[in-house]
Amino acid sequence: MRQAFSLIEMLIAIALSGVMAYTVAFYLDTNEISKQNVKTQLQSHFNIITSIILQCKEYSNVFPIQNNGSLASSTLLNTLECNTSTPYLLDGGKGSFIPPALKNFTAYTATQTGSEFYFTTTTAINSTNDEVLIDLNTTFSPNQYVLTHDATTAYLNFYLSR
Repeated sequence: MRQAFSLIEMLIAIALSGVMAYTVAFYLDTNEISKQNVKTQLQSHFNIITSIILQCKEYSNVFPIQNNGSLASSTLLNTLECNTSTPYLLDGGKGSFIPPALKNFTAYTATQTGSEFYFTTTTAINSTNDEVLIDLNTTFSPNQYVLTHDATTAYLNFYLSR
């Protein structure tokens, strides 16, 4: 008799677990959690990159440049050099670490045109990452954050000076 009662208890426990799992799956939006995670990571990367570049500008009175002394022109951020009395690369030297791009984003590149300096990343349009970039557009000012789209790609330019 005790075995039958244990079997019934086990079946009730399994049924209740199934109902709870279904309820959680119905109300929990994992896609929204994923978007928030990507958004938080991107904001963190933007803050790190901004602080590194502005620190370099503070030390040298110029934005980071390419190794050959020319201005950045769609140049990978981690290959740029801070032009201080002892130049150093933004690849981890002097504590200047450029974080790697998030999954499904291109590596961060920098461009300087006159007094404008910005870094760029891209992702596929109509993706979760594109939705995150569109959502981030409301977080920053239009002078700092420019998001454009073509047929297949979303381009983000994050300006540090204009």
